[in-house]
Formats: sequence, structure tokens, C-alpha cells
Amino acid sequence: MKLFQQVPFLILFLVLQLNGQENQKYIQANGIINNFNKPVRVFGDKVKLRSAPNTQSEVLKILRIGEEITLLTRDIYHSDQLTYNGLKWDWYKVKQGNKIGYILGGLISQETKKIGNSMYVTSLKEEKEGLYLLVRLINKKFKYSEIKIRLGTKWSEFSIATFNNRGVPNIEDIVHINIKSNFENRECYLFNDSNKIKKAIELRHHEDGGSYLFHEFITFPNDKEGEHGKIKYRCVRDETGKSYEDVNIKFVWKGQELKSNIEVMKIN
Repeated sequence: MKLFQQVPFLILFLVLQLNGQENQKYIQANGIINNFNKPVRVFGDKVKLRSAPNTQSEVLKILRIGEEITLLTRDIYHSDQLTYNGLKWDWYKVKQGNKIGYILGGLISQETKKIGNSMYVTSLKEEKEGLYLLVRLINKKFKYSEIKIRLGTKWSEFSIATFNNRGVPNIEDIVHINIKSNFENRECYLFNDSNKIKKAIELRHHEDGGSYLFHEFITFPNDKEGEHGKIKYRCVRDETGKSYEDVNIKFVWKGQELKSNIEVMKIN
């Protein structure tokens, strides 16, 4: 089906989808946390709350993953940065109960989401391949499963939203991650099957001055125009600069990542 007459609508739909969904807050992946005087969550488990911003100071308390703390200040004058998960982090002064002490930034959740019995905490990790977002699903017994999602560079931005299962059988809830990086926007859907989280779907969106388009969309069973028992995939692409192509596929979730198997044209 030729879609060149529908391109303005598709671009508008993409903008609404990427920027307007749940009024998501985008976070720059630079490792700096700015939620001061607000409750945040602990990303690490059995984290040592210390009396001073260094690893030699007194341990005031041991904090479990997901525990609530209040972020007071970021210590950039009285301490050295410490490497954790491949990144250099500042220390943060925090309050937990009647205790005030210091925690390394990499052990504090960048963004936390809670839905039903599920809590998701996040942090960053750098490897040779680039920068990753770590997402941990916590249960009531302080046990967790973890997954990493490629971000790209420290100039990337990400946002997180949570949903119910949207009609997909045998899962509890869904985490939706938007990633902005240079000319590419990506969406990742993580599925919680009650035991752990799995990367289920990754969508890509490319645009180069309006002359090149590659947009992927998903419709879940409970969405408008959804279909019972199926996840509907749609791709709109322009590979020649002259024609638009509409690709439609229907998936059934069987515990494995859903891939479109459609090649993305590289942007020069």
C-alpha cells in the first residue's frame, strides 16, 4: 500500500507516541541524579550507608534494594568519584529513617516505577560496546531479576513507563522504555512473567530531514484496533526516497523476543 499521502499523519502519530505517552519524563544518561528533597529508591542490594563520602568511613546502616531514601545533596567538593559498573559516580548525601549518610550515585535508582506488586529500579552501566540502562524487577523478598538495554552514549536520553499486560496472556505487566540518541529513536518493551523480566520487543524510528523514514509500531490486544491473542506489528519505511511501503505482521508471545526481521537502512 502506498502511504506517501499519510506521512504527515504518521509523523504526528510518532511525535505523540514518543513524547506524549503518560507525559513521560526524559532523563539524560549522564549518571547525575537531581531528585533532591524527594523520595528515591536504592538500586543496589545490601548497600552501606556511610558516615562520610568514602569507602573507609563508618557504616551507619545496611540498605536493601528498593528501600526508600531521601536525596539531600550531591557531594562534588569533599569526595572523589568512584568507579562502579564502568562509570565514575559522585557520592550523594541521603536520609533514611533517622540516619543521614552517604551513598554512591550508581547505587541509587535513576528512575523508579511501581505498578501492582512490581517495582522497577534503574541505573547505568558502561561496557566496551557502549552505555546500557540496567532495569531491575524487585519482589517482596528483596530478590530481583535484571536486564540491560543499550542506550548508546552519555548524550542519550531515556524515559520509562509501566502498564498492565494490555491483553498479553501469561505476563503481569509491561515496562516501556523510550530512548533518544542522535538520529535514532528506539522503544523497548519489557515483559514481566512473574519470575523475571524479558526484553520482548524493540522498535526503531529513523528520520533524516524528513527525506528518510523508518517507523515501527505495535498494537497490543487491549489497545484500540487490537486483536485478541495477537500483537500487531506495523512498519512504514522509505528505502528509495520515492515510495513508501507498509508492512504488517501479527505475533503471538511465547516467551521469546519478538523480532520483525526487517533490515534497517543505515544513515550515512
